[in-house]
Amino acid sequence: MSAGVHNPRLGRLRRHPVLSLAAVLVVLAGAVLGGSWGYGRLFPPELTCGAGMTATGSPLACIGVNLDSTPFTKGDPARMRALEEAIKGANAAVKGPSTSVVLMLDLSPVADVDTLTYDSLYPNIEGAIAAVWRANNTAAYGSTPGVKLYLGNFGSQYGSWKEAVASVEKHAEPQHISAVVGLGQSTEQTRQAAAALSNRLHIPVIGSTLTGNSMNIDPADPAGKRLIPDMFRVSPTNSDSVVAANQYVSGLRPAVTALAVVADGVAGDDYTASLAAEAKVRFQAPNRTVTVLPYTSPVSLPSGSGRQDYLVQQFNLMHANLCQAAPAVVYFAGRGRDLGAFVQNWVQGAPCGIAKLHILAGDDASEAIRDEAVLQGVASGRVTVAYTALASPDEWGTECPGSDAKHNYDQFWAAYTGRPDPCTGQRLTTQGDAAALAFNPDDLANGQAMLSHDATVAAISAARHDSAGLKNPGLETGILHQFYCAQMLPGASGWLSFGADGNPVGKPAPVVEIQPDGKTRTVTLTWPNSAPNLSLPQRGGTGAPGC
Repeated sequence: MSAGVHNPRLGRLRRHPVLSLAAVLVVLAGAVLGGSWGYGRLFPPELTCGAGMTATGSPLACIGVNLDSTPFTKGDPARMRALEEAIKGANAAVKGPSTSVVLMLDLSPVADVDTLTYDSLYPNIEGAIAAVWRANNTAAYGSTPGVKLYLGNFGSQYGSWKEAVASVEKHAEPQHISAVVGLGQSTEQTRQAAAALSNRLHIPVIGSTLTGNSMNIDPADPAGKRLIPDMFRVSPTNSDSVVAANQYVSGLRPAVTALAVVADGVAGDDYTASLAAEAKVRFQAPNRTVTVLPYTSPVSLPSGSGRQDYLVQQFNLMHANLCQAAPAVVYFAGRGRDLGAFVQNWVQGAPCGIAKLHILAGDDASEAIRDEAVLQGVASGRVTVAYTALASPDEWGTECPGSDAKHNYDQFWAAYTGRPDPCTGQRLTTQGDAAALAFNPDDLANGQAMLSHDATVAAISAARHDSAGLKNPGLETGILHQFYCAQMLPGASGWLSFGADGNPVGKPAPVVEIQPDGKTRTVTLTWPNSAPNLSLPQRGGTGAPGC
């Protein structure tokens, strides 16, 4: 078309400005939509999250409540995917009125950055699944309403707790979420999350392995005295753990006259801070010297930067002072993930006249039961490694029928493994045709499946006593406070009884030794804050809390 020839369609557009504007808008909209579609096709998102979750963090992970049991990362391990699918199938089988429990943890740990691993996560998930399976298919904890389980992700180092809490808040009413359990490690992020959930939703927040002394203190209280009103936990505190450790040390022969506390001074970790503070005081005894040897673990490290190497450097420098103190026992007040670096340095360092070092640690040492550096150190004969566990599969002994506490554990074991009760030889009687679980009993070694089960059981028991459900926020907290004395709940880790502060009372603390093959053995069972609590009081039990 020549420059002097006019297009009649353009002439009509010039004469009708409204039509012209509409045409332009249509063209632009097509370009934008087409461009977005094209960009999405050419550059798909790095991670697509299912309902209830959003992608955030570095590396990216899906954060929030996993309503569809979709992956949390681009590379969820096969075992994690199997557990996610198992939860999806179990939830789909729940018909009629239901309540939901969210197991909230760091479900996307980054290797060599987080102080937990996928291997340590699996028992936590399996324990919660076992609790829900028992609630829906046996008479152990009532019968109605049905119970659904959702996994919730805080993200690496619990850094996305705000997004996770917002997801729970958004889906609490439509999904009938009655409690959040688990929470993971005793860090400032988990305490902030627990407080936010309590303040916004007024539903129970039940820690399974939270042991830091201040984890139930409202972070908004400058005086550090106000409790988080809806928070409970099923594990002993760090104070109890150190009391148990001192009971054990005081019973050793020959008597321990020199003890060293290897104390992590990292900021923001209530577990290591309260463990070290308690150890410095409670191990003091006549004719015993206590030496404190500090170190500082990294607050954060980029993926692949080498947490182990970072700590080996410090422990190498500590070696001479440790030799100078010449302790019979070292109390390791640090994360279990860091125990391997300490053991490796001791075994490979210059000998200094100590034939065998006896290492005792807090409960997080359960993270080290498969640590190659720890296992090789134990195998060398130069160290023994024991820790005060929150629960242990052999803490109740093997005698049949045993105590009521052992019977409770055996029933849990039968549900968890799908095998007959080890004392009665009978399989669990179920109310429907649900397939039995078949988890590996070896996964009970670190005790975390027992504690996750018990936290979930407490949440379910409270929900099933609350006919009003979420229409009456706070009621379930009141119900949990009634679980004491004769109303204790049967748990796998011991009878569940809560004090006014939400902490457990009458719970044992087994001292567990790590064997060279990665297996564990309960050395003794201590009772840091009560007499042995093995049976309900009306059946002759002694030391039942609250009575």
